[in-house]
Amino acid sequence: GRISRFSADIAHDLRTPVNNIRGEAEVALARARSADEYRDVVESCLEEAVRLSDLIGDLLFLARAESPLTHLRRESVDVTELLSGVREYYEASAADGGVSLTTTVDSAPVIAELDRTLVQRAVGNLVSNALAHTPPGGTVVLGTNADSSRIRIEVSDTGIGIPAEALPRVFDRFFRVDSSRSQSSGGTGLGLSIVQSIAQLHGGEVEISSEPGQGTRVTLHIPVSCGT
Repeated sequence: GRISRFSADIAHDLRTPVNNIRGEAEVALARARSADEYRDVVESCLEEAVRLSDLIGDLLFLARAESPLTHLRRESVDVTELLSGVREYYEASAADGGVSLTTTVDSAPVIAELDRTLVQRAVGNLVSNALAHTPPGGTVVLGTNADSSRIRIEVSDTGIGIPAEALPRVFDRFFRVDSSRSQSSGGTGLGLSIVQSIAQLHGGEVEISSEPGQGTRVTLHIPVSCGT
């Protein structure tokens, strides 16, 4: 069933970094090493530990999001401002990857009652996904607009895109389009499933469209009224 497959996926995703840390440590201890070699091992182990703690954080988040007791800390949020904060946060890694990261927003501010931390996390996940799958020279654009009933937050990229047959499954936990996509991001495949949980907690939904080789666009639709 789905649960046992999910458990097997988690076990695999937790086992990989643990095995890497164990292997690095065993090799390092097999004989005397120089200070530089030890430093390399410690740095490598730290990277794996960060990956592991990110994954555990994501799993805890999903478990909490599915609890009927989860409640949003709604506040009045300037979404335009939130997007430029996310853009600033990812600016350096976009520049490292040779990708242009920009925001396009309505002239009027878009204000909504949202859980700021959760929406920031959702948009951050979308941006880091987009950056991981957009080759140098490409662009990632964050945008928002609103009408009387809902606000939209959109992250679009000119990246490698997702094949049509894979699109319906991208919100499944741990789903990977292929191994090369996951390798490039070092990701665990939980990103979109978390984005979807956050949209649903707000009474909204996520829409994704993609053209292989052309890029991907993910849109969060969130109702303006606090119906949840």
